[in-house]
Amino acid sequence: MRALITGITGFAGSHLADYILENHPHVEVYGIVRWRSRTENIEHLREKINLVEGDIRDYISVKRVLDEVRPDLIFHLAAQSFVPTSWKAPQETLTTNILGQTNIFEAVRELGLSTAIQIAGSSEEYGLVKEDEVPIKETNPLRPLSPYAVSKIAQDFLGYQYFMSYGMG
Repeated sequence: MRALITGITGFAGSHLADYILENHPHVEVYGIVRWRSRTENIEHLREKINLVEGDIRDYISVKRVLDEVRPDLIFHLAAQSFVPTSWKAPQETLTTNILGQTNIFEAVRELGLSTAIQIAGSSEEYGLVKEDEVPIKETNPLRPLSPYAVSKIAQDFLGYQYFMSYGMG
């Protein structure tokens, strides 16, 4: 079994790789890295994982990586995830988070892979939470307050749409 982690060099991605390697030794772990990715979070894993250069914002790159790796599982953690940055660079945030995920879905679909895809949500999707809505439930209304939050809602809806339209999951 092969697992591909987008965003493997980040905090969550590197910890997920640690977890998989420790608890599921039969799983081959792959990760997408960009040429300028900081790799200090995965230095201790270098000999245990397979790194493939790619950029989720580039469809051709994504398709090449997925065709090479042919993963059974994709943990999609790559994102522009800093709320303040989303205000300074909303286009980059939306492109990375929404189009990046679309590239993954479309490449999986075009290659005919039957890959399970896990996408990461964020509490930012709920945005404005009223006092009487605490603790937050999944049924809470979505009231995003940043471009980042909007991008995470779009990712959730894309996941739902691709599941309903194409049976991807």
